[in-house]
Amino acid sequence: MLFVCLSAWSLDWKLPVVTVKYEAAEGVVEDPDDETLEPSSLRNTVSIRVKEDVDSASLGLTLKGSTKDYYRQAGDYSYLDLDQDGSFHIGEAWKLGYLAGVKTMRFPELDSQGQPKDTVALKAATTAAYTLVKGTTLEAGTAGRWEFADDAQDSLQAYVFTAGFSSRLGEWLVGAHYRGEFRLPMGPSSGVGPSAYHIGSLSVQWDPNR
Repeated sequence: MLFVCLSAWSLDWKLPVVTVKYEAAEGVVEDPDDETLEPSSLRNTVSIRVKEDVDSASLGLTLKGSTKDYYRQAGDYSYLDLDQDGSFHIGEAWKLGYLAGVKTMRFPELDSQGQPKDTVALKAATTAAYTLVKGTTLEAGTAGRWEFADDAQDSLQAYVFTAGFSSRLGEWLVGAHYRGEFRLPMGPSSGVGPSAYHIGSLSVQWDPNR
């Protein structure tokens, strides 16, 4: 973020916006997808975000730390997540974005085989949106995550690809989106098997007030 700021020193910078947030969650929670209950736990999360805006760009830096403690079972963990992101408007048609980050997870207990479960993950992502005509936009993005676990069998790499289309036709807004995630082993010692998950959606919105 510092190098980007130096290269754009001549732009019309504004004072950064700083957001600090603390969140506490306690009790039993229901998974909205399959209606199962997660065990009772206590989570504490603190985050700080610094955002800088200029006429044609927006830069952000986010640091988040969280701990989760289960009351009646093992599985406690904590993580520290640092992300740096940016978006840039190029002309009237293009909007480009990126994200780079690192996340560390710590587990005080060993797994069922007596192996450590701590991991360090590196993250990177890019996005692009192109406006064909006013109201019609194409979007695409790629993201990668590389998890290095203390137990090499749990190390993995994951890649996400997204694509989307949206267009407004009078009072109607139509859209189509795709997201695919692919997980692969990381290194010869990794025991993670290859897997893929695909999501596709079509949407139609009618807004008579437009």
